[in-house]
Amino acid sequence: MKTFRFGPMILAVLIVLSIVLMPLSIERALIPSGTVKKAASSLDPHIFQGMLLQQKMLEDKSYLPIYGSSELLRLNRYHPTNYFKVHPEGFTPFLIGRGGMYSLVHTLNLATTGKALNKKKIVIILSPEWFTKQGLQKVHFDPNFSKEQTYYLMFHHTVNPKLREKIARRLLQFSFIRSDHNLATLLRNAAYPGSVSKPTLALATAQGYLTYKVLTLHDYLSAYRIKPGYKKSQRQKPDPALADKSWAQLKADAKKSTASATDTNRFHILTSLYNQHLRGKIASFKGYRHTESYNQSPEYGDLQLLLDLLKAKHVKALFVSVPFNGKWYDYAGVSKARRDVAYRNIAHEVKSNGFQLADFSRFDSKPYFIQDTMHISPMGWVYIDQAIEQFYKKN
Repeated sequence: MKTFRFGPMILAVLIVLSIVLMPLSIERALIPSGTVKKAASSLDPHIFQGMLLQQKMLEDKSYLPIYGSSELLRLNRYHPTNYFKVHPEGFTPFLIGRGGMYSLVHTLNLATTGKALNKKKIVIILSPEWFTKQGLQKVHFDPNFSKEQTYYLMFHHTVNPKLREKIARRLLQFSFIRSDHNLATLLRNAAYPGSVSKPTLALATAQGYLTYKVLTLHDYLSAYRIKPGYKKSQRQKPDPALADKSWAQLKADAKKSTASATDTNRFHILTSLYNQHLRGKIASFKGYRHTESYNQSPEYGDLQLLLDLLKAKHVKALFVSVPFNGKWYDYAGVSKARRDVAYRNIAHEVKSNGFQLADFSRFDSKPYFIQDTMHISPMGWVYIDQAIEQFYKKN
């Protein structure tokens, strides 16, 4: 009688454990390809804070991942996700980014893609605003940090030990990560091998692995809730009229539309944004960033971690160097000479590591590449689209 009474309970526990402890390969295989297609332009945070959808996407040669930050949310008809629908080149852009996704976030993201990343072509958009003296701060990292990805890095040896050690040490510099006892213990063991006692490590491993498997199950279930149009308010449908236009025509048309939307003020900032946030109080912004410099920044070290990871995986990456809005930064107190330091450092780091750079710093003091204080305009996207197409076609 007791066996019969507890039989269903034991069976239920076994079923739950089998689901929770399901191998990643099975969870990934169970995600329909249609779900990946829906996720390509969704920009839902579940995509980049998880792993399964990204791993599944990277296994499919039809996708070209584009990693960036808040500029990816500014969709218009010239944005890659719309332009390459009406002018297909053999790939579908897969967008991964939102505000505050600096190099370290992308490093953690890409470190958890396993073998699927090997020899893959990807695009990474870099913002010069990241390379300040402070670099990545908690206010940007905390909401974009993925505990699931960090546990993966600890439990799966898909990154060489020295690089894993460097990433772990960098993560431990953030107090909100150190406050998570289990995760911090595993990171300390990876960062400083032999520094954690065997009993402490064994306990942290057991508890951490269970937490990790629960997170991967949540990741799997979240994949089914991904819907196109996560940011519907920022969307504009693909325009079939762009299909037969040359790059020169596209640039001219995009420049005209950007000018009409930004020429009401000397900084070439979107009229709606300027009127809402700047008009009437513009004097308060004069020189407000005068102490800012870009010669030294933790972000350069984080970018090097990303470059080291991509080299180890033999990834073919195109880095896009976006310019400042020079007129705005002049007014804010950051001279062109100081901005040039960021451009030179970024270019040197990317090129010296053997990667291709689409450098648009020449637009720093020219209007229309940027449509506010930092985000890419329709004209800017046309230039980036052209660089992406050339990169993709290049053997």
